[in-house]
Amino acid sequence: MDPENGRAYAHFHRDMERAFMAAIKTDRFRNPRTGQRDTVSYFRILRRMELAKRRQGISQFYFDDLFLASLRSGYLKRLDFEFCLFLDKQGEALARFLYGHLLKRIGEKSIYQRRLTGFLNDIGFSQVTEPKRITERLKRTVFPALDLLKGEAIRSYELDGEGNIFFITRD
Repeated sequence: MDPENGRAYAHFHRDMERAFMAAIKTDRFRNPRTGQRDTVSYFRILRRMELAKRRQGISQFYFDDLFLASLRSGYLKRLDFEFCLFLDKQGEALARFLYGHLLKRIGEKSIYQRRLTGFLNDIGFSQVTEPKRITERLKRTVFPALDLLKGEAIRSYELDGEGNIFFITRD
């Protein structure tokens, strides 16, 4: 957004109101008494916010305590915001999606392995698995997006002769 555009601050207000409604749903928290994952937790990212009426004013944002605790503990994977913005500016929506998708699944592992057909189904590319010209389709769509992630989310990726794809994490 152009900061000199008079509507930019109105767009910021609109976007922050949308962000205020963002919530997280997870079944990954363990019950401290039982050690089991026996509940589904819902919480908002922002607990409260105060938006200045004019852009010269000061806005304040108050994050939810559970969200902050999860972020600080490393439970919520931290995406590189600058890299996400770079992918947005380049019009690389698929690469940005794959960035979050892979980081979530890789976690602390050094290698993430998945059947290629399963991976393509996971990312909504099941039509690419049709036998006709699968390699050509992958070279035009998925592989260029994965190449953009080298050095950020992954060090490299490899296909084996058995129909698996391996993602090797960065050092």
